[in-house]
Amino acid sequence: MSQVCCARMSEGPAPTLTLGIDLGTSAVKIVALTADGTVAAEGHSSFPTNGAAALQAEQNPGDWLRATTEAATQVGKTLAALYGPSWSERIRAIGLTGQLPTLVCLNDVGPVAPAITWNDGRADTWARAKVDSDMRARMYRITGMPIDGRYLAPMRQFHFGTGSVEIRTILSAKDYLLFELTGLRLTEPSTAAGFGIFDLQQDRFSDELSAHWDMPASMLPDIRPSSSLAGPLHAAGAALLGLVPGIPVGVGAADSVCAAFAMSGLNRHGVSISLGSSAVILGAIDRPLLDTQSRYLLTPHVRTGWYGREMDLLASGTGYRWLSQLFGWDGCQIDEHAARSVPGANGLCFAPYLAGGEQGALWNPHLRGAILGLGLQHTREDIARAFLEGVFFEIRRCVDVLAESAPVEHIAISGNIAASADSTQMLADILQRPVQTIQERSPAAIGAALLARPLTGVSEPSGSAAWRMPGVSASASPRHSDYQRLYDHYLLQSQRCV
Repeated sequence: MSQVCCARMSEGPAPTLTLGIDLGTSAVKIVALTADGTVAAEGHSSFPTNGAAALQAEQNPGDWLRATTEAATQVGKTLAALYGPSWSERIRAIGLTGQLPTLVCLNDVGPVAPAITWNDGRADTWARAKVDSDMRARMYRITGMPIDGRYLAPMRQFHFGTGSVEIRTILSAKDYLLFELTGLRLTEPSTAAGFGIFDLQQDRFSDELSAHWDMPASMLPDIRPSSSLAGPLHAAGAALLGLVPGIPVGVGAADSVCAAFAMSGLNRHGVSISLGSSAVILGAIDRPLLDTQSRYLLTPHVRTGWYGREMDLLASGTGYRWLSQLFGWDGCQIDEHAARSVPGANGLCFAPYLAGGEQGALWNPHLRGAILGLGLQHTREDIARAFLEGVFFEIRRCVDVLAESAPVEHIAISGNIAASADSTQMLADILQRPVQTIQERSPAAIGAALLARPLTGVSEPSGSAAWRMPGVSASASPRHSDYQRLYDHYLLQSQRCV
């Protein structure tokens, strides 16, 4: 499946463009961004995930490259129509972002096995046995991460620790794409955090934690600042993108912080909610503030000295697709059907822990999804609304945690629900806060493009970047006060899912 989106350019000289490439969980998305923040062109191409075995979620890096070429071709066609055959001369820098933690193991030539994505849960039970409560607390103090089996260091030891496969370097997905574009094996702090061994205070991989996971230092990539130059686009990378060699390529940053940067900027009173395969709830803060209960992970943001307090709901978008397929619905029909039910879904409570555990404010691998209160009187519309309410109640749980230490005054959302006024209103009612929707399909790619702009000599926004993005709608304000009571009821009911 592929789509192209372009903005109508105003009259005048053709602008300088920055590419942002997002290697997401299910698709590659590419945007071409003008200096004033307009999306001039957009490309999108999907790739499959192998989940044949229980808890397995693997992808072929070759599929990533194919999708990258397809998305780049779409962007090129749009830019050629806008600017003529010399369009590629307008591309002055490339920024990267991507899914994480996703493990790519390389030898001297390239990947030695399929990539193991962050959705893969096969190492969870093993990793829990390797970390007692004291060590888990120490790991959180060092890394800011509530460590489980979905970080690169434990994943590597679990799947390849026998030495049966020769590995020279391990990278995450975004950094593998950087390798294919430049030949360089690099990472940066926000992606390095996904290894599970990155020391926030020392800004380097921890020797102690590397030893715990039997991670040789020789396998670890060098770390550079997110906004820095990685190197020039080499010939093979240029062929992959349909561009000319030599274009500066930035080191980039994790998809969560890139999307948050595009949607909310570096605003300690703002929270971004990116609803993709997972729901990423992230609030920026200008100090390394850990949570006493380890309810959020603390990740380096796109700027040194800034951090993202992040919580990820594992099965929001994947649950949305699962329910759509179950009922034979297309597109946003869940939202349409949910709007025909009533607040509280006629007594249904849907605990949306469908991925086998949760990493939101609860961070509990034992949580399982459930529909509570189901009876013969209930309809598909009630189930659809209960599912959305369950996801939004979990988002509320996360936002409330962030609000304990910094008032939350601005909330921006992106993803499927941004296209539904009814679902956006439901979220505002549940959060009891105004919600601003971002209509762009890939804030993460836009954030990557913004992050690469200094490589062209153009300064990036230092505060809120949302005003630069086309498609920002008016806020939805809370209307239904009943949702406070329904939220309290949900908190009690969801405890039965442990």
